[in-house]
Amino acid sequence: MSHADSITLLNLEFNSSCNLRCKWCSLDHGKERKVMPREVLEKVMEEVGSGVFKNLRRIDLHNGGETLLHPELPGMLSVIRRHRPSIPSSVTIGLLTNGMLLTPKVSEQICRSRAVTQVRFSIDGGSPAAFESIRKGAKWDVVRRNVQSFMEINRRSKVPVQTEIICMIPAEGVPDNKLDPDFAALLQLADKVSVRNPHNWDGSVDLGVDDSGYRVIAEQRLGEVCFLLQKNLVVLPDGKVTVCCNDLNERGVFGSVLENTLGELAAHPVRQAMIRAFKEGRKDEIELCRGCTGFYAPNPGGK
Repeated sequence: MSHADSITLLNLEFNSSCNLRCKWCSLDHGKERKVMPREVLEKVMEEVGSGVFKNLRRIDLHNGGETLLHPELPGMLSVIRRHRPSIPSSVTIGLLTNGMLLTPKVSEQICRSRAVTQVRFSIDGGSPAAFESIRKGAKWDVVRRNVQSFMEINRRSKVPVQTEIICMIPAEGVPDNKLDPDFAALLQLADKVSVRNPHNWDGSVDLGVDDSGYRVIAEQRLGEVCFLLQKNLVVLPDGKVTVCCNDLNERGVFGSVLENTLGELAAHPVRQAMIRAFKEGRKDEIELCRGCTGFYAPNPGGK
């Protein structure tokens, strides 16, 4: 099996900045904002369409930044739509958003584009108050209204996309183990809800969360390669490539799609050396990975 055959998850970061300052996010808001030009997206989609990744399952249009901040989102979606016939229908093309910029106009653009097959929303906390406390800068009423509007527009679409809400809940849970009724009602609108606990997977910043459960798993699976390192590649807005979608701050960059093919990047000596280090129990020797718990579940489903 070639190294390219191991890649099942590909992230394309349209925009590197974010309009929120979430409590459990390690994104460095002081770094230079970058926006992906169409030329980079065209090159990547042409290679993906050629079948370079035979086992690809997902293309996600995000990494650390908010995708809807891209100033030419309709044009970017049109590039993907044009290349979709050359991509197997089994490959999910997903857009993840915090919902603050998802106006009815943007929702119509996404649904009409026929570019993506799934839209996901990050909605944390378990109640409106907890949501605004965790997702600093977000307004519950705005996000709820935007998500409800998208769901209605999507329902009327000729080809509706799948929807999912990713909900981070504190490790200690919510009061009385019950979600707020308004919060629960919004979650029920989605086709799927994924509930997760906060984590320090990026490893560059201590977010003050209890991720001891993740660390126990990492210790038990010493010598096993992190799922994301083994299966994921991330193309950043300027074409640079990093090893996984938990690297929000470009610390693991090892190449560029402007200089290498995707197949060459999958087989790159730097990436392969990292994989060998995991197999030999030397994870702590990797600067990018030593502070991260790693991901060992069979299917990350996104973040």
